[in-house]
Amino acid sequence: MATKRDAVIIGGGIIGCSIAYYLAKKGIRPIVVERRGVGEGTSSACDGFIFMQTKKPGLPLTLAMESAGIYQTLSKELGSEVYYQRPGGLILIETEEQLAVMEEVVANQKKCGMEVEIISGDDARKMEPYLSKNIAAAAYSALDGHADPIATTLAFAKKAKELGAEFWTHTQVTGITVKNGAVRGVQTSRGEIETECAVVAAGAWSPFIGEMVGLDVPIRPRRGQTMVTEPLPPIFHKELLCARYIAIKHHPELAKGSDDPGLKLGVGLSIEQTEHGNLLIGNNREFAGYDVSTSFEVLREVCNYVTRFVPFLKDVNIIRTFSGLRPFCEDGSPVIGATKALPGLIFATGHEGDGIALAPITGELVSDLIKEGKTKHDISSFSYDRFIK
Repeated sequence: MATKRDAVIIGGGIIGCSIAYYLAKKGIRPIVVERRGVGEGTSSACDGFIFMQTKKPGLPLTLAMESAGIYQTLSKELGSEVYYQRPGGLILIETEEQLAVMEEVVANQKKCGMEVEIISGDDARKMEPYLSKNIAAAAYSALDGHADPIATTLAFAKKAKELGAEFWTHTQVTGITVKNGAVRGVQTSRGEIETECAVVAAGAWSPFIGEMVGLDVPIRPRRGQTMVTEPLPPIFHKELLCARYIAIKHHPELAKGSDDPGLKLGVGLSIEQTEHGNLLIGNNREFAGYDVSTSFEVLREVCNYVTRFVPFLKDVNIIRTFSGLRPFCEDGSPVIGATKALPGLIFATGHEGDGIALAPITGELVSDLIKEGKTKHDISSFSYDRFIK
């Protein structure tokens, strides 16, 4: 007897598991098809930043702030700890040019009602005494925080299962059945699932799903490399990023034309101290295909750059390194929602480095779209249809 479901979610990372939970919560029992184990892709190879300051004013910032609000009670809702904390975040500024850019960013964010300000380098050092004198200023927001991405993914999956969702792990999607111009099934290595709704939540691998139905999904894997230190006593009280990292995120072309070896490799600063005391130190943004190895060249540049801001880190031991593939969309925005190109196909992908921050709200929006046929926010600007000529 054929397997039938109201929805099939392709991808078992944090986005797919969030959608599965919110669908199951609404009484829809989806099947999640994942080629590996739950959360074994990008969701387990990233930091846990839930940064508001990195979001563009408008819909991205609105959704991020709403998502952060969900995180505040998510552990209780799911019945599993996601380790969400909101200590606040600093974006460190070295130069007058960076300061001018960040002043404009902060002014626009304030217009959207966000609590954020530019503070002096001295004030930043009062918050984080280990910061160097190289820091001229910083942007600060008390709204920035982090969660454990692996724990959050598994918590979504666990609760979704309790509510009736099914997970087909270590299962490859081999095709999408289309009849009369609409989705009618998802073909897998385990058999076909009859459905009229297929959700593409495959992150950097979403273009391969698009190819199955003749759609060009303009998403590329963007690698980020991270180092993990030995456990340390509580040292950092805030989440730390740098202004250059934000610039590279939104304008990758800046890295191409530079003579700076670190900038060419997309190197910036990010520091997060986990609940176990380890520091996650990174990071970079580079297009390297689907290669998830780490390289001495990149990590050396990360070390050189990071120690400009926090000199004592040169004496801290690194115990391991890892890299993950962010799903970078060519216009810098995620792809979320239905498409006129193929009724029954819904996208939830292309979040790049914002997948952890936007996972809860993405799950809510996509589940509302499937259940009610509409969403509480106008997400048409995120539709795949913006790429149809």
